[in-house]
Amino acid sequence: MTEEPPRNPPTPDIDPEQLRQFQEFQRFQEFQRFQQAQGGPPALPPGTPAPPQAPPRPPRKPLWLILLGSKLFRRLVYLLVVILIASIAYDHYFGPADEGGEPRAQGNKEQAGRIPKTPWGTVERLYQHVALEITDQGCMLFADNGKAKQKFAQAFGATDCEGAIRQAKKQVTNVALYERTAPEAGDTPTTKQVEISSCQVRVQGGPRLGRFVLTKLEPSGSWAITDYEAEPADCVTG
Repeated sequence: MTEEPPRNPPTPDIDPEQLRQFQEFQRFQEFQRFQQAQGGPPALPPGTPAPPQAPPRPPRKPLWLILLGSKLFRRLVYLLVVILIASIAYDHYFGPADEGGEPRAQGNKEQAGRIPKTPWGTVERLYQHVALEITDQGCMLFADNGKAKQKFAQAFGATDCEGAIRQAKKQVTNVALYERTAPEAGDTPTTKQVEISSCQVRVQGGPRLGRFVLTKLEPSGSWAITDYEAEPADCVTG
């Protein structure tokens, strides 16, 4: 009599570790399907290391630090410094504006700026040019006829106006005080000629330059030195 095979074959033995991994894989598949249904990124399989995170972005430099590192910004700063130094030097050698906004600029003798618009402004300018030994501009304050220039040169033992300014400069002991020498400004002259004596002016740090006759030039309105007379150094002895 033949034996019949068993209806239910015996279940083979399953390794517990393999069973645990199989169950984890099933749970991972279920979690993956859940994430896909929610629209999230796919999950990594169990045991897979997480991908490296992107390094954090370095903090952005402030604007002032970016400007300091800019070549164009540094050049602009250098240019401003040069302009400032030039402006200070110009004010030192040529002084600020005269009364009424008259600039102390160079130009033609009849143009504004070469000769001041007041007689006392012209004498003040001459003392400044002697203090700084600016011979050409100092002599521009004299009229073109040459009479006043020649007398001025003779008073200081020189052959010309420029030489007289150089000789007077040698007697200057304090440039800062001397270049501030200024006759007291009076009312607007009603005549075309005015006399100004250095003996009536407070002079410090250098020699008195003498008595000046100034004439108003037309049409510019500037006042030029048209005549000159030497005065005693102490304004007393003859």
